[in-house]
Amino acid sequence: MVHPAFTEITDEELMQMSSKNPELRFERNADGSLVTMPPVGGISSNREIKAGAYLLIHVEQNDLGEVFSSSGGFRLPNTAVRSPDAAFVAKGRLFEDWDQQEDKFISVVPDFVIEIRSKSDSLEGL
Repeated sequence: MVHPAFTEITDEELMQMSSKNPELRFERNADGSLVTMPPVGGISSNREIKAGAYLLIHVEQNDLGEVFSSSGGFRLPNTAVRSPDAAFVAKGRLFEDWDQQEDKFISVVPDFVIEIRSKSDSLEGL
């Protein structure tokens, strides 16, 4: 569900909203509007964890970089914040102290993302 922006929401405010509402996932579009995503059903949840696990195993076995879950937000160059179901960032592309900034979105475009489409998702929206 897209919510029009009444004011510009900062990264910190978006992070705080997410922390206070763990049952929802929030993303921000480049125009500042918020997108809320309710919890998914069992089938989508199962597919999401399996896809992320397969990606993690492949990346770890080949020492390719880092894998992130749907809980992580990526701040894109257009200021949008996205949280794909699983994401991969190649070795050497993350800034040096990325793992020291727990309460910040990662400012990088992932090299690969997985988004599981449930029946309630429109293809256009994804």
